[in-house]
Parts: sequence; C-alpha cells; structure tokens
Amino acid sequence: MENIDKMALEILGSKKFSMLGLEYLESVIFWFLDKDESKNVKKIILEGDYDIFRKNRHYKKFLKTLKAFLHDTYGVYQVKNIHKRDEIFEVMKKTKDTTKLLKLHEDILHCHSSSRERGKNYNEIYKKIFSHNKKPKVILDLGCGLNVFSMPFMNLKNFKYIGVEPVKEDVELINDYIKNFGKVYGFSGMGVYGNFFDKKYLKIISEIKSDFCFLFKMTDVLDYGKNDHKRTEEFLKKINSKCTVVSFPTKTVSNKKMNKPRRKWFELMIVRLGFELDYFEINNEIFYLLKS
Repeated sequence: MENIDKMALEILGSKKFSMLGLEYLESVIFWFLDKDESKNVKKIILEGDYDIFRKNRHYKKFLKTLKAFLHDTYGVYQVKNIHKRDEIFEVMKKTKDTTKLLKLHEDILHCHSSSRERGKNYNEIYKKIFSHNKKPKVILDLGCGLNVFSMPFMNLKNFKYIGVEPVKEDVELINDYIKNFGKVYGFSGMGVYGNFFDKKYLKIISEIKSDFCFLFKMTDVLDYGKNDHKRTEEFLKKINSKCTVVSFPTKTVSNKKMNKPRRKWFELMIVRLGFELDYFEINNEIFYLLKS
C-alpha cells in the first residue's frame, strides 16, 4: 500500500488531477492493476522499491495509460476554476433576489464542462424527462458533478435528491448547497461519496429506490478500455429506479459533431433487457429514458 500511496500522491501533485481525492485515485490504480495487461507491473508496484521501479519501462507505460484514463474521464470534465466556483457559491448564500440567484446558478453550472454545455437548456431537458411523472419522490444522480445546482430548473417540489460523487470535496459542496437552498427550492436530499471502482458500489446503488436515476455521460467511464459494454449493462441491471435517464455526448472531445450520435449498441441492449425506450436530443447531448 505504501507504493500505491506514493503513486497516488505523485499524480495528485499535477494541477489537472489535484481535486480527484486520494481514496478515489487509489481505487482506480487497483482497478488498473487487476487488468490482465497490467500483470507485468503489478508485482513490481506492490513489492518493489518505489524510487527504483518508477524508472521501469513497464511502470512508465502503466502510468501513461492510467493518466490517459484520468484525463479522458475526469480531466476534460473537471471544474477549470475551483476558486471561481467557490466565490460564486459564497455570493449565492448572500443573495436574496430570486432573479439574481437563478443567474448565479447558471454561472456556477458554467464552471463545469458538462453542465456548461447544457447551458440554458436545463428547463427544456427536465420538462421532457419529467413529462410522464411530474411528482417524483426520489431522484438519484450518479456521477452528478455540479448538477445539484440545476435543481431550480426542474420546477418541482417535495422531492429528495441524492447526488453520488467520487470527489469528496464535491460531496461537501452538494451538502452545503442543499443545506442552504433545499428549503428555498422545495426539496431535500444529500450528497453521497460513491466510487464507481469500489466493488461495493453496485450493491449500494441497488439499495436506493428512486423514481428517476440520472446517468449523464457516464457510460464511457464505465466501459473505458473495454471492447464490450458489459459494465454498463451490469449497472443498468442494478439500478433500482422506475426510470433511468442515460445521456451521451453528440460531439467528440475535439468538439466535432458526430455523424451518428445515436448509440445503436445501447438501443439494442435496452430492448434485450426489456426496458421501454424513449429518447430526445438537445444541443450537444442525446438522452435515453429507460422505463422498467
């Protein structure tokens, strides 16, 4: 474990990954070490001398692959300016004017790339999602990021929001927001630390009953480095919700429009699993609604 700690701390020293959290990063490292292609480096890392093996070519290749994963699944989506986000939130807590408060919600959502892309479309997105159930009691949001700040745009009351995040600092922010604004916008809830790479994760989410479960832009993380989509299927089978909403980007990381934004593999999987399927596309994102 000592070498894993050293590896994780070295990666966290990079500004790009500094907000990941030690526990999450270590779980990702172990997940990579359990892969067949990591067998050459696993023993070196777990039993070797860190100052020596960090120069080993197998380790350097492993580290490069690990950082590529962290970049593709976290780095490109992270909040670019943590201080700006925190400053906006402090202003929010002092603001009484409802119009200004909604504008500050938009500003803080703009700090995260995924919520920034949704921009002013949140009202329309939620209108379509909740068109068949306008009084949900529980909403579960997996890998929620800053999505809790979009709650006012749902135009709902008397529901419980559970946001699950692998970054503990973000979980604290979610809880702080709900504490300060939950009553203002008529909802309760909590932020929960949850790590996709923790073996207990599937058990935890299967025990949370919800009316809606959001899985926005998360399947690429679940299936990363695999030639199949078994992990996404495993998640969908475990989610205990009346309606699961899964979204995908319709633009590439380089911001080019995809020729075929619909995921045929996903649609075929959903039919095979016996879900009722509906979908809609807004701006740069396609949303699938899976009804049990």
